[in-house]
Amino acid sequence: MLSHEQRLVITNVFHRLGWALAVAAVWAVGVVFLGYLVELLIDHRIDSFLVSLQGIPGVLPPVFTMILLGYFLITAYDDFKWTIQNGISRKTLWWGRLIALVLATIGVWVVNNLLSLFEHPLASWQAMGMQLLVLLSSVLILQMIGNGFGLLNRTWKWIVGIGLPILFILFLVAFVRVMMSLNIDYQHNEWIGPSSALWTILGSSSTWWIIWGVTMVIVVLLSKFFNDRMQLRRD
Repeated sequence: MLSHEQRLVITNVFHRLGWALAVAAVWAVGVVFLGYLVELLIDHRIDSFLVSLQGIPGVLPPVFTMILLGYFLITAYDDFKWTIQNGISRKTLWWGRLIALVLATIGVWVVNNLLSLFEHPLASWQAMGMQLLVLLSSVLILQMIGNGFGLLNRTWKWIVGIGLPILFILFLVAFVRVMMSLNIDYQHNEWIGPSSALWTILGSSSTWWIIWGVTMVIVVLLSKFFNDRMQLRRD
C-alpha cells in the first residue's frame, strides 16, 4: 500500500514528465507539419501532403522514448530538492521515483506500440516484451547515472561527464590493442575457440539472462546508494 508521501512523489514525477512529453510532442509534430507544409507550398500536391500527414504519428515514439530517458537522467537532484523542501525522506523519494519509473516506462511502451499501428501491425508478444525489457533496463541505467551526477556540483559534473567517456574510450582502445597483440589462434585455442567451455557458456541464453539480472541488481543498488547520499547544494 502506497503512503501519502510516496503518492506525492509519484504525482510530482508524472506531472513534470507529462509536461515534458506534451511539449516535446507539440514541437515534434509542429516541426514535421511545417516541413510538409513547405513542401505543399512548393509542389502544390495536396494528395502528397495528405499522405505525408499519415506519417506524423511515427515521429512520436522516438521522441517519447528520448524524453523518458532524459527525464530520469537529468532530474534526480531537482526531484530530491523538491522532496526535501516538502519534508519527504530520501527513502520515500527512492521508492516513489522507482514506482513512477516503472509505470512511466510501461506507459510510454504502450503508447509507442499503439502509435506504431499507423505504420505497421504490432510485433509479436515476444518482440514487444523484449522492447519493454530493453527500455526499462535503459531507464534504470540512466537513473543510476543521474543519481550519481546528483551528488556532484556543476564543476564536477563537467569533469566527470567529459572525463569518464574519454577514459572508457582509451581503455577500450588499449584493450583491443592488447588482444590483437596476443595473436591468438582463435580456431584452435582451447580457451576461446569454437569448442571451448567459454564459447559454450556464452552461447547459452541462460548465461545472458544471468548477466542481465546481476547487472540490473548492481544498477538498482548503486542508484539507491547515490539517492541516499544526495545533499542540498547552493550551485
